[in-house]
Amino acid sequence: MLKCVCLTNDDGPQSQGLLRLAEALSEFCDLTVVVPEGQRSATGKSLTLNRPLRATDRGNQGGYRLITHDGTPADSVVLATHFIEGIDLFVSGINAGGNIGYQSMLTSGTVGAAFEAALKGYPAIAFSQEAAPDDWFNTSGTERNYDRVCKIASDIVRRALEKGLPPEFDALNVNFPCNVTENTEILLAIPARVRMKNRIVHRVDPHGRDYFWLQGIEIDGKEGEDVRIVMTDGNIAISPIVIESVTEKEMDALRRFMS
Repeated sequence: MLKCVCLTNDDGPQSQGLLRLAEALSEFCDLTVVVPEGQRSATGKSLTLNRPLRATDRGNQGGYRLITHDGTPADSVVLATHFIEGIDLFVSGINAGGNIGYQSMLTSGTVGAAFEAALKGYPAIAFSQEAAPDDWFNTSGTERNYDRVCKIASDIVRRALEKGLPPEFDALNVNFPCNVTENTEILLAIPARVRMKNRIVHRVDPHGRDYFWLQGIEIDGKEGEDVRIVMTDGNIAISPIVIESVTEKEMDALRRFMS
């Protein structure tokens, strides 16, 4: 019997990264795609709690079932558990833009869906690929060649389905550089704390009102960190996502702080 996989993203159902990965995964698993109907980047793990969710089952798409909805990527996980029985793995991506380091991981809707799945006890993998700024927040994603990227992503998914993710971590975060070739290395990486520093760009609109853009300035990562591996060295970074529980060590520190 084929293993049951749910695929989601934060770029919407027209994303080339999603469509190409769905095509690849449907060759070896029972795949259902559950995605927001439009762009939902930078929504993190937010859930829609203040209004009803509207979902549409669009049926078979030539190899997989498609369900779209008007919520967030994390809502996809909740909805999937309603529509699908016996999910073996959640996959999110391929995102148009890297989700490198905790700074991006905690903001990303792509990784947010993986967080939501992990919190519910499901194994999960998030896939992202670095992109030029003009591809960010793009509902169709980039037009690059996804053949090599989808081959590597499929191999990782196969491994997770066959072996299961190790119990020492909760999910995987996989980031590809802009260009992936036969010589691109796949390296195990520690998530960096930050990948960029922010600055405010202050401008004035035609009506004389102030407005502000948050601008991200890339910084160099340390050796062994995902930022260095992807952004500087142009390799693929695979990082564990660990949702730590508070231990007695942290409680002792809090007691000292409060005493």
